[in-house]
Formats: sequence, structure tokens, C-alpha cells
Amino acid sequence: MTQSAETLDALFVNLVMIFKTAAFQQLGKTLNPMSGKVEKNLEQARFSIDMIEMLKEKTRGNLSEGLNKFVDSTLLELRMNYVEEANAGAESGEDAQAAKAADGAGSGAEGAGSGAGTGEVAGATGSASGDSTTGKPEDAESTGAGSPDDEKGPKSG
Repeated sequence: MTQSAETLDALFVNLVMIFKTAAFQQLGKTLNPMSGKVEKNLEQARFSIDMIEMLKEKTRGNLSEGLNKFVDSTLLELRMNYVEEANAGAESGEDAQAAKAADGAGSGAEGAGSGAGTGEVAGATGSASGDSTTGKPEDAESTGAGSPDDEKGPKSG
């Protein structure tokens, strides 16, 4: 039984939306319906975003312009939210280390630890945004949410 192109398009949109909804739950942006709580798991969110990226790659050349734009805008929105949450985690980690340094002796080693934590998140953020050699819009997001480069991303994609 062959399905119409409109039915297949609707099913494709539904599939992308399933992963988008899951990613927003995993980013802590919406309630988890199973627990009724806001839960954040950036690793799982990255997996959901990667699944949409895989769908985009595997359907390259087979989607209408409208569906391509839908997938691209979905990925852009999710990547920006991922970077925002990763940076928020880094800031809260830095705040905790700064408070610890203020309570303690405030040695240079604790300041270095603060920088190391930022580097780890920046590395994770960079990998979440895609390959920096591809020239894709997601490359601009690796600098962090709210940077001038973020404004360039949507224009090039």
C-alpha cells in the first residue's frame, strides 16, 4: 500500500517533532510528562538533536524546500537552546567555584579550576554545534548564545 506524498510529509514532520519535543524536555525547557518534573540531561538532548541531523542527512535531496527549511529551523532552534543550557551550566559551576574561592584562601589554583570548567563546557558546546570545517550555520553557535555570530547563523542557512 503506497501512501501519498502529503501523508509521507506529515509523517516526516511528526517524526522530527517527536525528537524536538524530547530534546526540549531533555534541555529542561518543558516538563517530563512521565515524572511531572523539569529534568535536564544534556547528553540525551544532544542525542535527540543528532537524530534530527541524521534524518536531515539521510533524506538529503528527497525533501521539499519547505520541509528542508522546517528541519533547518528546528535544528537551529534546538542548537541555540542547547548552547544556552550548556552555558548556563557553566555559569552556575563558575559561580559555585567563585563562592568556594571567596570562602577559602582564594588561591590561584582555585581560579585555574574555574577556567578549566569553562573549557570543558566550551569544548562540549563546540562539538554540539557540528563540524567547524563545514561552514554550516551551526558553526556560528559554537561561540555561545547571544554572541554576534549567532545573528549570522540564520542568514547563511
